[in-house]
Amino acid sequence: MGTALETLLHYFGRIILPGLLALGLAGLAHGEEPSQVFHVGITSFRDKSVTLREWSPTMDYLAGKIPGSRFVAVPMNLHEFEAAVSRHEIDFVITNPEHYILLETVHGVSRVATLVKRDNGVLVNQFGGVIFTRADRDDIRDLGDVKGKRIASVDRSSFAAFLLQYDLLKEHDVDVDRDCHVDFLGFPQDLSVRAVLDGRADVGFVRSSVLEAMAREGKIDLAQVRILHPSHAGGFPFLISTGLFPEWPFAAAPQVPIDIRNQVAAALLTMPPDAPAARSARYYRWSTPVEYLSVQNLMRRHHIYPYDKVDSIALKDLVQRYAAQVLIATLSVLLLMATLYLRARRLNKALIQSRQQLDHLAHYDALTGLPNRNLLDYDLERAIIHARRTGEEFAVCLLDLDGFKPINDTWGHKVGDDVLREVAQHMQAVLRGEDTVARWGGDEFVLLLKSVANPQHLAEIVERILRAVDAPLRCTADARVRASIGVCLYPQHATSAKELLKHADEAMYRAKQAGGNRFVIHGR
Repeated sequence: MGTALETLLHYFGRIILPGLLALGLAGLAHGEEPSQVFHVGITSFRDKSVTLREWSPTMDYLAGKIPGSRFVAVPMNLHEFEAAVSRHEIDFVITNPEHYILLETVHGVSRVATLVKRDNGVLVNQFGGVIFTRADRDDIRDLGDVKGKRIASVDRSSFAAFLLQYDLLKEHDVDVDRDCHVDFLGFPQDLSVRAVLDGRADVGFVRSSVLEAMAREGKIDLAQVRILHPSHAGGFPFLISTGLFPEWPFAAAPQVPIDIRNQVAAALLTMPPDAPAARSARYYRWSTPVEYLSVQNLMRRHHIYPYDKVDSIALKDLVQRYAAQVLIATLSVLLLMATLYLRARRLNKALIQSRQQLDHLAHYDALTGLPNRNLLDYDLERAIIHARRTGEEFAVCLLDLDGFKPINDTWGHKVGDDVLREVAQHMQAVLRGEDTVARWGGDEFVLLLKSVANPQHLAEIVERILRAVDAPLRCTADARVRASIGVCLYPQHATSAKELLKHADEAMYRAKQAGGNRFVIHGR
């Protein structure tokens, strides 16, 4: 009886009362611009001074976007996190997926954004694990062959370089603890790769992209290794054995007001790709938060804290033994939920709407409604991957409006904005469904023309764009604009996004120098 009452009191003290307090504080803070310091806990696997130096520019960027605020990076190890979050000393968290699930479950933190990296020229916000051996080991060809072998890994607590591989082998009836011998060599993960190639270990565990990075640095030849259980997950650009899991999240503690969370999310999502703050911390940009349920499920399968406790009594027996207490607790919770229902519903609706608005803001131009640079970067990278696989050609066109500056000077920027919107509509009307037009900035646009069959086909499409831009404008009958277009073909002229845009820009300037209202193809 006493144990049940203690459990109920613990439930009310840890879950119900903090929930009421958080909702009350959110209501009081609504619409305010709090001037305060926000502490951001960052998991540090290396020298804390290095972590502080890498992440301080991101903190300065957030402070610059949110008036009256200051963000302080607080590097700490996993053990220090628990005490700091419990004492409400940390407002935001940047940590690995496994640790985030622990903080979400125990302390109620919630994600606002997910890290996006650019590895080998490809944008990724997921990672996985790799199981590999030497290419000349004919006795190790599938996961079952790992039984009885010596494995090299960095650390037992590593999610990407041990736990993912452990989980996959368990699914294939290989118990690493029982059937294998593991050498934990520590960071960097290069040590595990060298141990396998030098013959000191039979099999290695590393995070995805490690092998490719070592190959680019000239440390190994990929032909030296064989990937066990190779997976081809949705165009993921790296060698991989396991499933894919989300990158590190940026998460908020429960005490942070909802308007501050939204401002932080907006600032992160609108951070320019490859900004100085991003380069300092070795990421590319941030995306809307992805789902971390796959991480949680893996932790549950292996009883990793906070899922390490197994109930010693069945739910049916618990209800029968403490029926009166359960009934009182249930009625109390229902009463509280009835009181808070309308308020919670309004808050939830506002949060969903704000997230949708933030996602649209991060990927579309506010003036024309066209895709912006963020979305164009993504579409262009996907087009390159598709073209490499299929052998199809596509064109990147940089378009600059002729005669736009006099419109701004004569009729003002409002008319200029109306002209940009109408020109964008004209171009969208004549493009094929598979093509893309994005606003590059100012009076410049980028066209991504897929499946270009031949030069005549390309010329017909671009001429159609020139005529669309030259069409009369409804917003002002006295104004008229035309276009200079530079064209670059993949893979004939370039094979990377950067080079395609560079050559298209050069060709556009040649078209403008030739008098405008025309297109020029790079190299012709």
